[in-house]
Amino acid sequence: MNKKSFVIGITSVILLFTALSANAQGFVEPGVGTTSRQVKTVTVSQAKALPEDSLVILTGNIVASLGDEKYTFRDSTGDITIDIDRDLWILLGLSVGANDSVEIRGDIDIEGRIAEIDVRYLRKL
Repeated sequence: MNKKSFVIGITSVILLFTALSANAQGFVEPGVGTTSRQVKTVTVSQAKALPEDSLVILTGNIVASLGDEKYTFRDSTGDITIDIDRDLWILLGLSVGANDSVEIRGDIDIEGRIAEIDVRYLRKL
């Protein structure tokens, strides 16, 4: 796959996720309730209690690099490990410091018994 196709593919995924996040209502089947894949704006402490693959939005700071595309994300309720692919940093063209507030969007990934967030999109606030 050439670089142009890769960038177009990643951009499409990000735009789709952003559109889904903006209209996070999901399909509600009569008598069943909301879909389990509904995007939720949560705190770090709430995110740690969610099931795997839950879609989440968090606001806080990336305070440390842990190596291998992993970082420590912090809000007023605690810290959680997040995973941001190098390609996403390049695609978005962002530089973020520990004092910069960011919004991250991603899904919960349970590693052993510890929740992490696989970041699909981030923006500096």
